[in-house]
Order: sequence, then C-alpha cells, then structure tokens
Amino acid sequence: MTQKQLFPQLLPVGFYDLLFDEAEKNHENINLALATFLKAGYRLIKTPLVEFENNFSAAETKNSFRATDVISGENIIFRNDITPQISRLLSTRLKQEKFPLKLCYVGDVLCAKNEELHADRQQTQAGIEIIGCDEEKSDFEIISTLLAAIKKLGRKNLLIEFSAPDFFEIFCDEIKIKNKIELRVAVMKKNLSEMKKLAGKNYEIISKIALSNDNLKNLTAEISSKIKSKKISDELKKAQKISEFLRQNFSEIEVRFDLFGDHESSYHHGISFDVFCGDFSYPIARGGRYKINKTNAVGATIYMNRLRKV
Repeated sequence: MTQKQLFPQLLPVGFYDLLFDEAEKNHENINLALATFLKAGYRLIKTPLVEFENNFSAAETKNSFRATDVISGENIIFRNDITPQISRLLSTRLKQEKFPLKLCYVGDVLCAKNEELHADRQQTQAGIEIIGCDEEKSDFEIISTLLAAIKKLGRKNLLIEFSAPDFFEIFCDEIKIKNKIELRVAVMKKNLSEMKKLAGKNYEIISKIALSNDNLKNLTAEISSKIKSKKISDELKKAQKISEFLRQNFSEIEVRFDLFGDHESSYHHGISFDVFCGDFSYPIARGGRYKINKTNAVGATIYMNRLRKV
C-alpha cells in the first residue's frame, strides 16, 4: 500500500497549514513588519507568484518549481525569491522612477528543495530594498529598519553576523595566493589541515580571520600589522564603521564579524549579514549589498516562517 493510500490527506514535504492562534500570530507579525517598513518611507509592491522562466537567469531559477503555461505554451516558474522580480520591475514598470527608490514587499516563495532541518519549501518573505543609493548611508538605514522591525516582533537575544563578500578575493590577490578557489572551499568548511596546506606561510593570519569573529578591533589591528595594503585597509575600515554604528545605536545586540564569510552568496558584494535569535540555528533575517540592473542596491529580508520556530 502506498503512502498516499495510507495517509490520503498528507501535504507534500515542506508545505503546511496554519490554524487559529498560529495563523493569527503569523498575520500579526507580517502586519507589524510592514507597518515598520511603511513608516520608514518604503513603498509597498506586490509581485506575482508565477513568472515566465526566461525572465530570469539559470542561477535565479535553479531551485524553482516549474510548469508549462497552458495559454502561451511557455515554461513558467514559481518564484523562490522576490528580489529578482524587482529587477524585472526596474526594467519595465519602474523604469521612469527616480533613485534612490525605497521598496518593501511581502509574499510567499516556493523552493523545490530545502536542505534545512525543518525543510519548509513554502516560505514567507518580508523585506526592504534601497535601489540607486549612497553605500554607507543606505547600509546603515537598511540595518536600522530591519532591526527595528525584528524588535517590534518581540524578538530578543539577537546576534548579527557580518561578512565582507569581496574581502577574501581582495585579500588573496594582495598576498598573491594562487589557489584561491580551493582555499575558499577550505575556509568555508573551516578545514584547518587543508587551509594549512594551501595557505603556506600565510596560514596563521588566514586561520585567525576565518576563526576569530568576536573582537573586530583586535583582529583588524593584527591584520594591519602583518599586511600593508591600502585595499585591505579600506575594507577593514568599512567593517569598523559598521561595528561602531551598531555599538552606538544597538548596543544590546551582539555583533560578530566573519570577514571571509562561511556561505556562498549568489549576489551580495561589499557587505552581507545574517541575524540570529537565541539558540535557533538558522538566520531569521538576511541582507546585504548587491547590483541590480547594474545599479547599486542594498536590501534585507525577514523569513517569517522561521520566526514561528524561535
């Protein structure tokens, strides 16, 4: 007898019903987040769940559900992220809008696969974007608005971890590392023996950058004392400015810096960050700087489904 015959009312893995108190709390959380975004001057947009597949790159559709449109005969996808849809809007209906453009959104996304422990494949994103913006000022604004929204949702014991997606490449170029790709994999996996083999004489400082994330001031001082490079120095100054901004404005939130980062970002550069809550293993929010239609942008997303598990 098949699983369907035994349990005829089961939903596919990663999909769920929300009932009563849980559904009402989820609705309240979404409204609180949106109210914070709107009050901060972001304009709400709503994009469709389904798009033509050829609107996006292969990387953007890699983890998407697919189907065929019965009217046009074209391949369609169910979105797995909302940010790429904003790129389409900037080329069409938002083409005449003046920058900087401040947008907010909320909606469900569908992922074909999810390797996380809880494996939700239907997820709700609520996020903000500033497009065509001054880098430092807009970074601070996005971080402030995001953290204000999370605090409005009643979440405490927050930790925000920053990385500099460009730093590894710049660092390796400046110290003339040849096997960057292999070293990057070793650094991401925190594989010390492989790092030692690939980094050679630079192993000590590289391992410290990869493993030390609780005292940015001491780490940057040590890097600067061992490596004289304006490019590296400029990247470290950016990190220090963010650290000082958070210390002055969100002193109750723990801050860590993983300059190399431990996950591959598909589009972030300059800065990326994850927000964690309590002992929950996965970030409840994520953001960073990126290029959209060759234009500078910065944004952040709250994963509403993860909030229910905290």
